[in-house]
Amino acid sequence: MNRFRVSAFFVGVFFVGILAGCKKDFFVDDNIATITGKPTEYQLNLPKSFPPMKIPASNPLTNEGVALGKKLFYDPLLSSNNGQACASCHQQNASFVDSAVKFSKGVTGVLGGRNSMPIYNVGYATAWFWDGRAKTLEEQVFHPITSQNEMNQDLGLLIEELNNSASYKKMYTAAFGQGEITFDKTAKAIAQFMRTIIAYTPKPLDTSKLDASEKRGLIVFLDEKKGDCFHCHELGNFMTNYKFANNGLNVNAINDPGLYAITRNPEDLGKFKVPALINVKYTAPYMHDGRFKTLREVIDFYDIGFHFNPQTNYYLDPNLKKHFDNSTNKPTPRAWTEQDKQDIINFINGLVDESININPAFSK
Repeated sequence: MNRFRVSAFFVGVFFVGILAGCKKDFFVDDNIATITGKPTEYQLNLPKSFPPMKIPASNPLTNEGVALGKKLFYDPLLSSNNGQACASCHQQNASFVDSAVKFSKGVTGVLGGRNSMPIYNVGYATAWFWDGRAKTLEEQVFHPITSQNEMNQDLGLLIEELNNSASYKKMYTAAFGQGEITFDKTAKAIAQFMRTIIAYTPKPLDTSKLDASEKRGLIVFLDEKKGDCFHCHELGNFMTNYKFANNGLNVNAINDPGLYAITRNPEDLGKFKVPALINVKYTAPYMHDGRFKTLREVIDFYDIGFHFNPQTNYYLDPNLKKHFDNSTNKPTPRAWTEQDKQDIINFINGLVDESININPAFSK
């Protein structure tokens, strides 16, 4: 459709930020034993209610691969100035986001254009980044490391530096066997580590764990005349359907096209990834552009703040469109009270797994 035009400017923000420390600090573990033979299988212990995770046959989880991925995740060597790591923008104590900032700063000092996303349960996703540009978790690793506005690393120089490290040579050999260090192996190792970061709360599936306000909030969450949240944030282990939706953030969706910039399918205009609701208590600000500082702002947006314009925002999600009054060209205020809004906020804030913020298995 020739009426759709998308600017070539399309910036994603993921894996950016500042991490202090010198490069030499990450090469102190040269006492790692040389391991011969095949890597050992990593036992991914999932909660009982979780479905099996689809692990690609080309990159099985191993103890050695996960250990290597964890080391790389925290190593600023992956950036062009040796000053930033993946963990710079995905800080464990902040549930793996860039704590309380709207956009993260790259190695050149430029701010990105997307709010950093948490990286737990990402092994269950089917596309990555807010706009779905990566089709595998291994591919996702490539983008932030090479992006000029993020880590800005030259892969040739990175691989040369890694091959010059006796410590890394031992770890890559242990994880992938004899041979040169490559970026393919690097991406696979980081993806392995990320797949092990699992967040779980029993509350969505066990209402006995909810207090009185949270129980009322769950009712509001499921009420199609009030919260009406469950279509996208499916009630269950992950509190997301892992799909993409246009939620009416902008009057003219072409100004921030989201998934459409990747697929060029007009029906994807203005669609962004539906985030999980686990640990959102710790991951403000909210939305792909970080426009909302609080959950109350988010609730008010879905009440009376979202946009629909048939000429510029064609594909608003139908579960929002039904709350829009075409005669007034404004959202129809929902039938919820102030108490309803506070209860749904309490319900969402209660969907936490605080263990991932301190679990040493995920720590530097």
